[in-house]
Amino acid sequence: MHYVDSHIHIQDYKKQDVKNLVTNAMQYKINTFVNVSSHPNDWGKIKHLADMYRQIIPAYGVHPWYIHDAENDWYQTLEHLIQENRSAWIGECGIDRLKNPNTSEQIEIFKQHIKLAQKYNRPLVVHAVKADMIMRDLFFLLPQRTIFHSFTGSLEWGKEVQKHGFYIGLNQSVLHKKNNERLICGLDFTQVLLETDGPYQSDDKSTETLPWRLPLLAEQIAQILRIPLEELQKMLYINWMNFMEKQHASHT
Repeated sequence: MHYVDSHIHIQDYKKQDVKNLVTNAMQYKINTFVNVSSHPNDWGKIKHLADMYRQIIPAYGVHPWYIHDAENDWYQTLEHLIQENRSAWIGECGIDRLKNPNTSEQIEIFKQHIKLAQKYNRPLVVHAVKADMIMRDLFFLLPQRTIFHSFTGSLEWGKEVQKHGFYIGLNQSVLHKKNNERLICGLDFTQVLLETDGPYQSDDKSTETLPWRLPLLAEQIAQILRIPLEELQKMLYINWMNFMEKQHASHT
């Protein structure tokens, strides 16, 4: 049973050779990466990496931190990239009230990402920080193939997200959350995917998070859930297959 890293920024690694990073991941049973952009400046690198490695699924978007850096034609460029690659996802995009309490422009940019995801039936990778109420108002717009990345919200919010059919992405940061056992044990794990968010989310700020952290994260979560690691591995693989099948089914 193989793992999927549902959120990684391969283009941002400074200390790792991409070829070694991707190929070495196989020894840890990681055979798929969703390589996510943050800024339009990333898009060319993302495309190149996806062209080079079959294990990489590209995701194109404008992170809410960088919306002011996007050129006027960003939407047209993004749409062209999505048209060009039938496997491409959209993201990372969303709302971050911690970084920028002025949300009006963030919402407008986010809605344009949603529009493309709906138009081309592509998965959407969402960054949401202190934005529960805003996201709740946008639920009806989101495609079913939506992942709330790096989730560390309340269990109640997590259940609400999952109730609407959306998936939750967990990485190392969830283990640092107070009452993380309550959250992890309370979520519907049939709608959970794991991610590294590499090279970020490292416990040691001087190092980069590498793909081998994903199996370790799975092991730690399995211990919290009090289930065998093999059972969690199988569940995560089925989750991924169901997510991708949901994408296919809604396109037919």
